[in-house]
Amino acid sequence: MSGTGLGSLTPARPSSRFKTWFARYVRRLLRRRFHAVRIEQSSLNVLSELADSSKPAILLLNHSSWWDPLVALFVESYFVSQRPGLAPIDNEQLKRFGFFKRLGLFGIDPDDPKSLQAMRSYVLDAFQADASTMLWLTPQGRFTDVRVPIRIRPGAANIAASLSDVCVVSIAVEYIFWQESRAEVLLRAALVEAPAQKNTAGWQRVMTHGMQANSDALADIAQSRDPSQFKALVGDRARTSFFYDLMLRLRGQQGEIAARRESDKEAAKA
Repeated sequence: MSGTGLGSLTPARPSSRFKTWFARYVRRLLRRRFHAVRIEQSSLNVLSELADSSKPAILLLNHSSWWDPLVALFVESYFVSQRPGLAPIDNEQLKRFGFFKRLGLFGIDPDDPKSLQAMRSYVLDAFQADASTMLWLTPQGRFTDVRVPIRIRPGAANIAASLSDVCVVSIAVEYIFWQESRAEVLLRAALVEAPAQKNTAGWQRVMTHGMQANSDALADIAQSRDPSQFKALVGDRARTSFFYDLMLRLRGQQGEIAARRESDKEAAKA
């Protein structure tokens, strides 16, 4: 793009009104497509502190699904809507879906060696203009299964190293099936502690470790199939479906999750 000094970067054109409307649409979409969107309980404190902070923030989201950007927008609108958000996207995609610019997305060319420097300059300018700005990134750079060890590109670490004070949060997300016919979206937020040496290599190391530790922690909780460890943000109706619930009742059975809840109650009474 000529005349901007940003090389191949296409700036965002955020609209708070449009973003609010689109976030409502995303919430309805998540409610229709998933049984529930749940966030692990300790994450609530992390996101509450992020909402109250005025420091620049970088949010690192693992990237396993097409749904990831919509989930990120939902999390932002639910917990930190008062803070402006930015996120990069491939320029070609931004040309196809120009309205993304109104959501705070800016376009870069991932094959252009100058993209990292252009993004860094653009984001640092945004932080300088408004220190409460948040940068959303999927630093793995491509779709990656949650069971694959996390490897991240250096862009996030390079930007963090350019700031004297920044809040970095890892957002782990999984899409899984439990007892219901529709999948669950599980989320966990964790603070990434700053490295002793706040250079790119130091930030790269703690970001990778922080994202992996957060992803592993969410996987452990997900395997427990225990919804009490989460807060439901969307959905979570009491029964699975009319016909499945009726079938269980006719057989005198309960679902695995419901049965464990009952056994836990009995254990507590003993």
